Amino acid sequence: MPDAFMHKLKVYRLGIEPSDILSYMAPGDIADKDYFEDIVQTELNRVSNETVQYGYVVASAGLDERLLKINNTIFDVGTDVSLMLQSVEKTVVFVCTVGKKLNELIEKTDFRKNYLEAYILDIIGTVVIGKTLEMLHDEIKDRYSPLYKVTNTISPGNCGWPVEEQEKLLSILPEGFLDIRLNPSGMMYPAKTISGLIGIGSKVKFKQTECRHCRSRNCPYRKEEYVA
Repeated sequence: MPDAFMHKLKVYRLGIEPSDILSYMAPGDIADKDYFEDIVQTELNRVSNETVQYGYVVASAGLDERLLKINNTIFDVGTDVSLMLQSVEKTVVFVCTVGKKLNELIEKTDFRKNYLEAYILDIIGTVVIGKTLEMLHDEIKDRYSPLYKVTNTISPGNCGWPVEEQEKLLSILPEGFLDIRLNPSGMMYPAKTISGLIGIGSKVKFKQTECRHCRSRNCPYRKEEYVA
């Protein structure tokens, strides 16, 4: 088993602004921007000292058409992901997840009794994971520069990579890593968790976003509208 790297940090270190939360809200939900900014800032202050975690292992990798081999595990990543992983030499297999207290706060806020608070906390959880993922990616880029380049972050369930392969991906990490669990349908717990990989190699290419061509239209981390 390769060495595992684990990090824990406070939410305030992610530098999340109310505008980051408001950008995820439907325009019709924001009747008064100043009013909503105040509410969002209150909720951000409330979670600022809660924790978020991320961790990863670095493993050998090779690509044969649409089949990706990480250590001794074979993944059928599909055409789109295989194009993103051309010339890959290593992979970073990662997970990002909210801490126990933040997860409980999100889960126990009742939508029926306090819809707005629950709605905003749910979005905050999504943004926290997205920002943590950006931090992880920057760490990997800095660790391997200038000898190697890195790809985008790529997750099962996106860009044609079957979500069913999430179980195999998590098996590359140490057992019980960051207390993440997987249910029979392939959903991770805590719900605000993302897994995936980053390709490493001297000739791999990074693209700012693949969202325009990704068919996962309901992905909470989508940055662009789908274009067929």
